[in-house]
Amino acid sequence: MQIPDTDTIVYVNGRLVRKSEAVISIYDSGFCHGDGAYEGIRLYDGKVFRLEAHIRRLFEALTMLEIDPGVDQAGMAKIVRETFAANELTTDLHMRLQVTRGRKRMTGMNPMLNLGPASIVAFVDHKPPIFDKAGITLITSTLRRASPNVIDAKIHHTNQLNQILANIEANRQGADEAIMLDDRGFVAETNSTTMFCVKDGVLMTPHPTYIVVGITRGILLDMARTEGWGAKEADLSVYDFVTADEVFICGTVGELVPVKAIDGKPLKGPIPGPMTTALMEKYRALTRAEGTVV
Repeated sequence: MQIPDTDTIVYVNGRLVRKSEAVISIYDSGFCHGDGAYEGIRLYDGKVFRLEAHIRRLFEALTMLEIDPGVDQAGMAKIVRETFAANELTTDLHMRLQVTRGRKRMTGMNPMLNLGPASIVAFVDHKPPIFDKAGITLITSTLRRASPNVIDAKIHHTNQLNQILANIEANRQGADEAIMLDDRGFVAETNSTTMFCVKDGVLMTPHPTYIVVGITRGILLDMARTEGWGAKEADLSVYDFVTADEVFICGTVGELVPVKAIDGKPLKGPIPGPMTTALMEKYRALTRAEGTVV
């Protein structure tokens, strides 16, 4: 999909500026070391979807990284609302709200080199859902998601090299995304999204051990259980996805997207399948009905 490059208004350390004019120090910890946390947040019809949940998850990550953002959760939510409100567009806006450890007096990993305070940046892009809702293709990456004793994936941190390298593999093979396995060989997620499959009427997704615990993921599990459908977390291999009745990915920026092939193997039709279609419609309705007005 061709994504428009609109010169949006962004937030950089207390200032609202044009995207084309935004700057930050080359000594910022995020630029030097990927030392920070972020959230992807979406605006629908002038309303921020699940703002409180995103802010809460951001502050959980900052707690683990021992970064003091210098504002409380209410102050961070105000930054989000005011930045979105400064833009003329009121829908299909995607924000990457990022907090880093701030500027360093010289290069080096030690946080004692930081001068403080933390840097807060809210990137805003005009970004309609990025995947083809008619179906995408996946390949299985040769790379693994790190286990919690390496770096806990629940920390929504800014160092994404692991996923970027997997994305390069997908690009090289002409696929849309790469499936990443955990160190036991079970599916964790794709390089940027959560994975779901449906088998015999049961909605299944990997355990949240090697992944960021997705907000969209939780919404879909709740929807399925409310409808009385079977829904569970499980250890799932690539086999379980290739042989499933339906497969889809999900996330804030892409919403729900059906998968039509994995590792060159076409999946069962129709695509999207009936449960995927129902969840796509319910999720879309929810994003239009809920939200924090900017």
